[in-house]
Amino acid sequence: MTTIFQARVASDQLQQSKEDVRRAERAQASRVTFWTDGAVAQRLHVKNGSVDPVSDLTLAFRVYEELFGIRALRGLYVRTLPGLAPCSEFVIEKNMIELEGKPLSPRMDLRVAGVAFFDSNGKEWLRTATLLTPSPADREWWELGHWASPWEPVKLTKPPVVKPVSPCS
Repeated sequence: MTTIFQARVASDQLQQSKEDVRRAERAQASRVTFWTDGAVAQRLHVKNGSVDPVSDLTLAFRVYEELFGIRALRGLYVRTLPGLAPCSEFVIEKNMIELEGKPLSPRMDLRVAGVAFFDSNGKEWLRTATLLTPSPADREWWELGHWASPWEPVKLTKPPVVKPVSPCS
């Protein structure tokens, strides 16, 4: 009887240990966040609230355009930035974005589909409004599910301003 009890305790401890490793692995990634603010998403904020840098930050934007009173998806656009320092945030203003060589028109609405990045251990992550998951190195996820639209690059007219943030953990 004691041996069965010891085996169950050891199994529970192993399961807890695996959960602790998974939680530690996600700790930095869970502190990288994004949001938009302003009327019709005038600004995109990306924040790295961890004490470690993230690199190869890829932003995916959905752009909607209102034509004749109907809001329609224009496409999925991406922009990759070198990274984001620890405890910092950058803001991209809507007027800093060019699509196909032209500024966004007032009829266009910008929404962030997701952010992909590499943590300080070299692991790639994908964050959307509802998901934080390790992403495959070959970036298959760009073609999966709600990422199915063909994507085109976004040009920024100037680099985003990076500023320190607190609290940082």
